[in-house]
Amino acid sequence: MTPQFTPRRRTTPARFPNTIREYRLQAGLTQRKLAILVGRSRAVVSSWERGQALPSVPLLFKLAKVLDTLAEALYADLYSPKGNVATNPSHA
Repeated sequence: MTPQFTPRRRTTPARFPNTIREYRLQAGLTQRKLAILVGRSRAVVSSWERGQALPSVPLLFKLAKVLDTLAEALYADLYSPKGNVATNPSHA
């Protein structure tokens, strides 16, 4: 008798660390205003900020432009093990 493989669901959702909220606040924007500027809903912006979803590549560049930063700065901790890219809006 061979053991049965039972796939397990993740108990915690994936997290995508980012600095979108910090840059948004620095720009003086509400989630709603940022959503309008990038053509998405406020709920989508909220899910990005909470790290529950990732924007598409074109939207990431649009976000960076609206927030006056580099796309890399918004998700530095996601691909940089030490987060060496400027992740603090005051240092960007």
